[in-house]
Order: sequence, then structure tokens, then C-alpha cells
Amino acid sequence: MKYKNVLIKFSGEAFGDKGKPVNKRQVKLIASEIKELVKAKVKVAIVCGGGNVSRWKDVKKGDRVEVDLKGMKGGLKNVIPLEKALKEMKVKVQVFTSFSLNTKYPKFNYSKVTKALKENKVVIFVGGTGHPFFTHDTAACLRALETNAEVLIKATKVDGIYSADPTLNKRAKRIKSISYKSIIAKELKIIDSVAVALAQENKLPIRIIKWQEGNLIKLIKGKNLGSIIK
Repeated sequence: MKYKNVLIKFSGEAFGDKGKPVNKRQVKLIASEIKELVKAKVKVAIVCGGGNVSRWKDVKKGDRVEVDLKGMKGGLKNVIPLEKALKEMKVKVQVFTSFSLNTKYPKFNYSKVTKALKENKVVIFVGGTGHPFFTHDTAACLRALETNAEVLIKATKVDGIYSADPTLNKRAKRIKSISYKSIIAKELKIIDSVAVALAQENKLPIRIIKWQEGNLIKLIKGKNLGSIIK
């Protein structure tokens, strides 16, 4: 296996399908893929986005703090069914929240997170960083560093980094590898620049891949999918 310890950030859209923000079939597909990683003895930590519930860049009106808090809470709508699906597949899992959420789950605690990973549990983080103005991308980078992940994998709706938005520009070209400085300078929006800056400071590689069945296990086994920032 190319990687033995990973942090996967699933965009909120990965959980939805056919007009539903959370689709049971999509949740089961994600859970099945995670199970395969666990079977391959990979330590897996996950950050679930909440963009399918609330995201400032889509709203851009009202109170930014309230919108961001709604997005942080919205991640629970993805985490709860994912946790249930994993448990039904007999995968050990532990959910931790940021300090800003009051839920049945324990709040982030470094020693408890480390212990859970050593026990080969899938660790899921919800609630972002706990602060508004910081995206789930930044939260994913932070948690990747805290769990000593070898790579941050962003599983999203596009198959990598492009020179322009491929949905708007048919001439957009996929970039297989790009430096931290270049992606920030070119203002490519596939991932938050704050997350990239944090990764650069700590030499954490970021892999952008399309979320679809089979891609994560292929990447872990060494297939050069998507794009890498390093």
C-alpha cells in the first residue's frame, strides 16, 4: 500500500444524489469504500463537509457567522448516517466533534483520538474547526496534521485540479501536480487557500480525486489518480 495513514475529506455533495442532500445509497457506497481501506490495514480519519446543507460561498447573504455555524452543524446530517452504515458493516468507528457543537458525541481530544486510531477505529470529525470563517478544507488539513496522516485526500465532484473551472471552460486542462505556492498564486478554487498554506508550512501533501466507487482503494494501492499539491 502506498499510504498507511490517511485523512479523507468528503465534500457534502458526496452524500447526496437525485435531489436529496443525503442519499442512503451514496452513504453506503462511502461506507463500503472505507471498509475496504480498513481491511487493507489503513488508518482512516475522515472530515465530512456540510456544503450540501449550508455554505457561505453559495449563500453570500445574511450573517456570515450564522451561515458558517449552520454549515458546521449540517455536517452532522452526513456523519450520523455514515456512522450507522459503518457500524452495520461491523467497522469500528468513533466520532469526535469540535467544541462548538453540543451532541451525543465527545468533543475533540488529542489523546482519545490517538487511542482510537491505535485501536484501528475509523475516526470521523464533525463541526469543522469550531470557528466561523474557516472552511471544512482547513479543518481537514488541521485534523490530518493532528492525526499524523501521510496525505490529505479531498474526495470531491471533479477528478483533479484544472487550469479553470471545467464545468464552465471546455478548454480547461487538468494539472497532475502543482506546488503549494502555485495553486495559491493562481487562485485555483478547488481547495481553500488557508488549508493549502497550512499544508505547505507542515509539508503535508494534498491529493484531489473524484469521489466515485473504487477510487480511494485504487489511490491507496498506488494508482496516480487526480492531482497532487506538494
